[in-house]
Amino acid sequence: MSLYPPDDVDIIDLDDLDRNQGGNRRRPRSSTPPPPRGSNLPAADPRILVPVFLFVVALLLIGLAWRSRGGSEESDVAIAVSTELSQAVRDAELRAGFDGLVVEEIDGVLVITGRAANATDVAAIGAVARSVEGSQRVDNRVTVEGGSIDTPFPATESPLTNGGTDLAGQLNSLGRITFQAGSSDLTSEGTIVVDNVARLMEQSPGVRIEVHGHTDSDGDESANQVLSQQRAQAVVTALSQRGINSARLVAIGFGELNPIAPNITEDGRATNRRIEFVIPQ
Repeated sequence: MSLYPPDDVDIIDLDDLDRNQGGNRRRPRSSTPPPPRGSNLPAADPRILVPVFLFVVALLLIGLAWRSRGGSEESDVAIAVSTELSQAVRDAELRAGFDGLVVEEIDGVLVITGRAANATDVAAIGAVARSVEGSQRVDNRVTVEGGSIDTPFPATESPLTNGGTDLAGQLNSLGRITFQAGSSDLTSEGTIVVDNVARLMEQSPGVRIEVHGHTDSDGDESANQVLSQQRAQAVVTALSQRGINSARLVAIGFGELNPIAPNITEDGRATNRRIEFVIPQ
C-alpha cells in the first residue's frame, strides 16, 4: 500500500488557506493578558503603587490632625463651661448655708457629694443645685450623718414653743402666701401674711429660717423649679425689707417635687402652690 496520496487529490496548504480567507481563521486563545493600553509598565508595578499609597496615607494623616485640633478646642470650651457652672452651684449652696460640699461635673451631670444633718437638708441641697441656671442634670450623692451643719444662726428653742407647737408651725399657720399667676410677685393677700410673719419672727431673733417654695405640676418641670426658687427668694426679700436680718433666711425652691395633694384637681394644685417655713435641725 502506497503512503502517498493519489495524483488526482489536491493537497491543501493551510497557510495558503489562511491567507486566502483574510486571516479569519480562529487561533487558540493565549493565557497571557495583553499589556495595558497607553502604558509599557504592568498594572502592579511598585513604581506606581508606592507613590499612590503614600499620597493616600498623607491625606489620612492630615485629616486626623485637623479633627484632633478641632476636638481639643471643643473640649477646652466644655471644660470652661463646666468649671463656671460647678462654681455657680457651689456659691449657691454656700449662700443657702450648706458648706463642705464637693460639686463636680462628670459627663454633663453635676455630681454633689458631702454630708448633711438630715434628709430635709439633702433634699434642699439638690433643690438649690437645680435652681442654678444651666444645671439641667443633678446627681445628689449627699449622705446623712450625725452632727449638724455649722450655721451662723443655729436652731434654738423659740420662746413660742409650747404644747408641741414650734415657731415654724406658728409661721405656717398664719395663712397662705400667694403670688400672681406664673410670677413671683406677691398678691395683696400674700403681702398681709408676710407682714404677720415678720412680726412673729421679730420675737425670735436668734432662729434661722428656711423658706421653701413649691409649685404644682402644671407646665415644664425645670420652669417650675426656677419659679419656686424665685418665689421663695421674693418672700426672703420681703421679710428683709421688714427688718428681718437676711442672714437668718435661706430661700430654697423645690419645684413640683414635694406635692401634698393630688395635682389632678384645681384645689389640689392650689394646695401644692405654697410657701413653707422650716427650722433646720
